[in-house]
Amino acid sequence: MNSKAGIGFLLLIATCGIWKTELYAQDKAAGELRVGAYYFDGWTGKTSHITRSLREDFKGRKPVWGWITSRPEIIQKQITAAVEANIDFFSFCWYDSDLSKKNLAEPRNNALNLFVKAKEKKGLKFNLLVANHYGYLIGPADWDRVTKTWIDLFEDEAYLKFKKKPLLTFLSLRMLLSTFGSPVKIKSALDKLRADAKARGLEGVQIAICVAPKQADADLAKACGFDLLTGYNYHDQTLIAGQSVSPIAALSPKEQSVWAGFLKLGMPYMPVSTLNWDPRPWDETNKVKKASPHFDGYSPASVYQSVKGLKKWTLENHPSGEGVQVAMIYAWNEYGEGAWLTPSQQYQNKFLRAVKEALK
Repeated sequence: MNSKAGIGFLLLIATCGIWKTELYAQDKAAGELRVGAYYFDGWTGKTSHITRSLREDFKGRKPVWGWITSRPEIIQKQITAAVEANIDFFSFCWYDSDLSKKNLAEPRNNALNLFVKAKEKKGLKFNLLVANHYGYLIGPADWDRVTKTWIDLFEDEAYLKFKKKPLLTFLSLRMLLSTFGSPVKIKSALDKLRADAKARGLEGVQIAICVAPKQADADLAKACGFDLLTGYNYHDQTLIAGQSVSPIAALSPKEQSVWAGFLKLGMPYMPVSTLNWDPRPWDETNKVKKASPHFDGYSPASVYQSVKGLKKWTLENHPSGEGVQVAMIYAWNEYGEGAWLTPSQQYQNKFLRAVKEALK
């Protein structure tokens, strides 16, 4: 980091303790930006995400609370940590699995359920990212059941609203097309969701979809009835092509180029900052013969650069349309993919101090 401000910040994170919050970020009346962090719950001990490699070869990523963080007392600590860092909401990856279809508990939704039940949210909001990738597809036969669950959550006072409507994001447009069959049928399903939400006293639903910055994808999303474009992460567009290891310094300028591409597509956009990408702890499970391409150099300084860049770009470009802007951070706790903010064995609370400094 070359600027004097950056040098000062590096000295600051080396010397400061945990900062205290006098006013929750979510309660600041003058705020023009709401920043969320994607939350993935592979940390119940009931799934295969805590791999041998993650435990043994990447010990620095281990949360200070231990690998199993999906417990009531740890959820409360995460709420406090997020609020102190000026994060406005968690966007929980939500799964409809074979267990869900049988009305059984899906472990990947456990943290969400614990968050909803938490007594002290301190102003932190939440919303859903519907993770409808392969293995967790949602189609017409599931629609009435899953939308009832979503609307139940929309009615929670802590559910995030954008333009006075609950904000819901879908991960995969292609998978929706594979299950519904056409843009017309997807649009009909989304319109029914909006109508059902209105029948429950809500003003409708704002629905976002993760796509690449391509005009064809934006046109398809519009035809399907989506309101906003967004993403989960942009590692495919930010890793240096042909290199097994990319310097983390290359990430921020490349992702800003991705964001700029969305401004040309004619739809509101919710930008996402990809903090890091290093899925090597899951290579063994995924039967990857050669180490996955990844970034090198993830640090509090790189987190500061990414989040500061996200805030500056969003407030300068207003990609979400008029009024309050919404932007996302990938991610709160993607330990297996190398993007995390939670206090860890290696960095303690330095990532969250970096976020707080970047967002103030």
